[in-house]
Amino acid sequence: MKALRNNMLILPVILIFITAPSVCAYPPDNAAVLYYKAAEFYGVVDPEMTDMLDDFRNGKNELNDKIRDFVNKNHLIIETVLDASEVKICDFGMNLSQGFMMLAPPMYNLKKLSQLIATEAKILANDGHYGPAIHNCMSLYKMARHINDRIFICYLVGIAINSMTNNCLIEIMSDMPQHTRNMTRLKNDLIEIDSIPLSIKPALLGEREVMLMSMEPENISETLYFLENLGPSEGDDPSDNHINDSIKEKLLSADEAFLEANRKYFENYYSGVMAAFDMPYTQGYTVMMDLSEKMEKDVKTNPDVTLVSVLAPPMHKIFSIKTRFQTHNNAIKAAIEIYQVKAKTGKLPEKLPANLPGDIFSGKPFDYEITSEGFILRCQGKDLGKDELHEYEFKVAK
Repeated sequence: MKALRNNMLILPVILIFITAPSVCAYPPDNAAVLYYKAAEFYGVVDPEMTDMLDDFRNGKNELNDKIRDFVNKNHLIIETVLDASEVKICDFGMNLSQGFMMLAPPMYNLKKLSQLIATEAKILANDGHYGPAIHNCMSLYKMARHINDRIFICYLVGIAINSMTNNCLIEIMSDMPQHTRNMTRLKNDLIEIDSIPLSIKPALLGEREVMLMSMEPENISETLYFLENLGPSEGDDPSDNHINDSIKEKLLSADEAFLEANRKYFENYYSGVMAAFDMPYTQGYTVMMDLSEKMEKDVKTNPDVTLVSVLAPPMHKIFSIKTRFQTHNNAIKAAIEIYQVKAKTGKLPEKLPANLPGDIFSGKPFDYEITSEGFILRCQGKDLGKDELHEYEFKVAK
């Protein structure tokens, strides 16, 4: 009788779990939950293993048992990230009203997770499992678009993950059998990825809000603290900030009139920057450089420029990164079309087919060169941020 009473008490609890989908629903509606979970459990990787993974991914060393064992050990973490990439909504819960003091997502950890997924993709391709390897790449593309949130660091990490994935996919494409079916499937996969934009506009609008919040009287002490202690260090990303004693003194004595004038100057400057992002590359880059040079000149005599001069990142660099990312993507799409010609005719086309995605630096088609191992797509316009012409090499599987 006592056992029966116990069972009668347990039964309603079981029914609650069965009938309450929110208790056991997986995956959750917000992909960020899974990314945070995976980042937490991945933890700190031994530096020696980190170097080994990086060298393997970059083609500097061969696959070995240590790398295989490490990836296998983290299989559940990989599966968690892959599951997260399939969730439509991703919100990392950033509070832009906190200005530069807000808690941002763990970008370093998320980037490390993406590198783990790319390492598994290379192992899968090495073993001839090209379908699963490409699936990992598509998941990384989706992850990059999830991470692209409302601040520049999120956008830049998203771009970095996308670039790494492009390089990984180029290796896979160069090694796998280039049958029409394989290329058509890959082309359709990338069409799906293109339906999920990786745009800079959310970051432009978000950073505008953050910077304006940092210029409010109640936030100026925190802005000063950020500039002195938490600004990005040299080489971390294009947002390097510096503050000298003269600027610090102005901020310590700032009144409402000073801050209002700085906000007005910032709004005018930022409007020009946002308009330049919609221009052709060379024109937009020139406009941003002119705005930057004018700001550097004005700050010497105009106190209204004080905050913009230390808070605004070098937009021309970000514009180059954006264009580099878009051009790299276009090179892969163009290469797929070339591979399809090879699959249908048995040889590479002698000339670049018409109407392929092109070089955004110049606004023209890529230069096309057939090599002994495959082909090269070369930009016609120079990346002014790096002062170089980019080229993308693709090999043809024997």
